[in-house]
Amino acid sequence: MRRRRPPRASEQRYISHAAIGFPLTFEPLPFDPETYLADVRLFQQEGFGAIYLIDDERKTVIETATSWEVGRVLEAIRAFGLKPEDIDALVVSHIHLDHAGGAGFLLPEMPRAKVYVHERGHKHLVDPTRLVESARQALGPEESEFYGTMRPIRADRLVAVKDGDRLDLGKHELLFLDSPGHAPHELTILDERNRCVYTGDAAGLYFPGDEILMPIAPAPAFDLEKNLRTFERLLALEPRALLFSHYGPHVHPKEAIEAMMVAYPAWARIVKEKLGTLGEDAVLRELYEMSCRAAKRYSRDFLERRIRVSISGLASYHERMERAAPGR
Repeated sequence: MRRRRPPRASEQRYISHAAIGFPLTFEPLPFDPETYLADVRLFQQEGFGAIYLIDDERKTVIETATSWEVGRVLEAIRAFGLKPEDIDALVVSHIHLDHAGGAGFLLPEMPRAKVYVHERGHKHLVDPTRLVESARQALGPEESEFYGTMRPIRADRLVAVKDGDRLDLGKHELLFLDSPGHAPHELTILDERNRCVYTGDAAGLYFPGDEILMPIAPAPAFDLEKNLRTFERLLALEPRALLFSHYGPHVHPKEAIEAMMVAYPAWARIVKEKLGTLGEDAVLRELYEMSCRAAKRYSRDFLERRIRVSISGLASYHERMERAAPGR
């Protein structure tokens, strides 16, 4: 069956969940009465795009998905009983389009909100031209359509944060942690009230129901050594749960992080040793069998597209390491 293409940027409109046959609501997390999760059907896939709402004195939304999901985010806020203008803060874990792409489109509906972003990503939200072009080059023309586009954000609507900065919401206080590896502008965010960590993509992908944990290592800036150090830092936090952007809460954080600390080097080794001789399709099959053999909820096509992103990113990472090696 041919995969449905999302509208092109020139065709883009906000898409209502009601129009495509399912309701969108924020559901409470079991371990915190003020924290909620909505599934915005990122890439038209159930259980892949999580948006979090902290219903505190300062109303905060964590992650914005792509520009395609803006209408769905607004719909969820209204269904919850808030107005978009009630939102005080948008927090993005990093500036990739599936996390921050919606921010510039949401802000006109949220006149008092500011966007909290890693200091290394600040300039790219002010002018996202290079970021959007880099995504298209890394993903290719077909896949990049699913990631939408970005709208520039005025500097006075942005807050650049660095490691150790905090955001006081009332009962909840968010601690921002520099967490490179997936990208140099990656944050993880510890909620100091409930001891849960918003992982962005720093801890990979989680596919609930199938209980699959999968590395995600995109070009052009993935760094294995830095990602492994980020895992060590996350372990040291002893979090109550990991709140994945892709997707949802994982309530056994130590086991999840330790599994990823094994999986990332294993994937990197397979790409380094076999991509050049066996080719991408053979490497894809091996990584799929290693990680996704038990998949039932998520289609093989959908999972393989995620794996291809990492094969490309790991190949780019190895090329950089070879160029940087002494004597070359």
